[in-house]
Amino acid sequence: MTRHRTLPLLVLLAFQADPLAAQAVGDPAKKQQDLSLAIQRQVLNLNVNQDEKYLIDFYFSTFHGMYAYRELMLWAQAAPQARRDDLNALVRAGLDAVVRHSGMGLPLGRAHEQAVGLLFDKGLPRYAAQPDFAQPATLKWDPASFERTTSPESIGQSLGAKALLAQLEADAAGTTGNVLLASALQEFQTLLALQELGGDKNARYMPARLKLDPGGWIVVDAASPLHGQLSLLQGLARLHATLSLPPLANENFAGKPAATWRKEVRGTLERLFNTLLKLHRDSRSGSLVSRHDPARGPADRIGADEAGYALETLADLAAALPRDDPLRADVLKQLTAQADYLMVRMAQRSVAPRTFLVKRDQVFEGTLLRLEDQLSLVAGLLAASEASGRDGYARQAHDLYAATRTHLWSDAAGKFRSASGLAVSAYDGHLFGLSLATWRRLAPLLPAGEARRHGDHLIEGVLTHGGLQQAEGPATGEPRQPEDFIRDELPELVRSIAPLKRDEQAQRITAAVKRLSDQDGDGIPGCRFAGGAFGAAPVIVTQTSVKTPFAAPERNTP
Repeated sequence: MTRHRTLPLLVLLAFQADPLAAQAVGDPAKKQQDLSLAIQRQVLNLNVNQDEKYLIDFYFSTFHGMYAYRELMLWAQAAPQARRDDLNALVRAGLDAVVRHSGMGLPLGRAHEQAVGLLFDKGLPRYAAQPDFAQPATLKWDPASFERTTSPESIGQSLGAKALLAQLEADAAGTTGNVLLASALQEFQTLLALQELGGDKNARYMPARLKLDPGGWIVVDAASPLHGQLSLLQGLARLHATLSLPPLANENFAGKPAATWRKEVRGTLERLFNTLLKLHRDSRSGSLVSRHDPARGPADRIGADEAGYALETLADLAAALPRDDPLRADVLKQLTAQADYLMVRMAQRSVAPRTFLVKRDQVFEGTLLRLEDQLSLVAGLLAASEASGRDGYARQAHDLYAATRTHLWSDAAGKFRSASGLAVSAYDGHLFGLSLATWRRLAPLLPAGEARRHGDHLIEGVLTHGGLQQAEGPATGEPRQPEDFIRDELPELVRSIAPLKRDEQAQRITAAVKRLSDQDGDGIPGCRFAGGAFGAAPVIVTQTSVKTPFAAPERNTP
């Protein structure tokens, strides 16, 4: 759904057609001055994401954004060097914006200026002042937009993204992305306290939603959500892997050696995993269930998206633990139990239902076929196959992928619809990341290069041109600000187009402003052209839309 950029040019032409402007026809200097002021207004008021893209939710969501960043980094590892560098630079700029500059969370301390540890769930990535990238204090976001809440989903994905980038940037000398790892470790320490706020002494867990008030954290939703606990497991598994890196063996963080931190994370992983089994496992079927409520007990069902995510998370956890770690054997046991349950329930089915009714041995189809359900199971079964060595899981995943292509693929767009029947599909950071993860895991089963091509096309269509990546800064190719253009280039532009006809002037102005708003030509505007008066931080936002049209019907020629 694209909106064409017409309003600024109409304003400009209306200005030139004004009777007062007409009085300046005989005065070339006055005519050029009026033209210059009109162009300046257009440049300073331009918002590419409003004029050319359709963003559904332009807040930064910690869960959605960090999920997408984590998967982008994993996707980049198999990319050609130049492409890998570009994607890692994009992720680094985004994580830097939310962790180092935003102020959207609990501060790390004076040594890190505005840097934060635990991030809140949501905040509007708009600068509170005109940004100067040489002055970090100007890059703080407007704090009035921050939702001072947190959830296990958000913390888990935040831990995973920060720890993964620190892991990728570790070198033989033992240096890392220092602020990101410090942020992850403070987030981990905060998590330890938050895990004491749910359940009882026999099964403590982090509740589904918490709010930070002046007096401390308040429980808003006391339930234990499966997806949230899995997200915590995934993030902690990545943090454990990072702290296990040989280059960090002799490093100290916040006064403790990396080995001590790793031991604490390992203990938390085991406690969290055992609590997960106690609260969410149905002993008869072997499947997990979606929710445990303190008053009602465990739910009687699990969503297809949750079941697939459980397989992926347990596989990640098994990969992060040493082969001789006894916890690893327990994790693999639950992984195969969950996968076997799904194999039985998926027998004689081509696509996944919306929900598996665990207690009744039934399924609920749902009103729409959702891409999230299908891809979660595809990616989860592929991860289970790799972790367990059982080829049957991979065969089921490939069959499900083929059926999903039949029902949800848009040939015209070259990407999946987010649900059946949609000519315009909504992609959020989670669905975007899940899609990338699926292509990554499918690569060995598809013809050489096919999965890579589809994943790169998805990045271009959703992240770049769809606007999920809202803006860029100097680190990713957008060095000039509007004031630079107005000072250095506008005078010559005005002199060159002043003698032209009005429509010719409009064409030249449009071309110049377009070059300015997206200087590296990748489809992502610079920060000053993607937000309000001061611009938008270079981060992935929550949700956007992309066209997923159906093929035009063939016409019968008489």
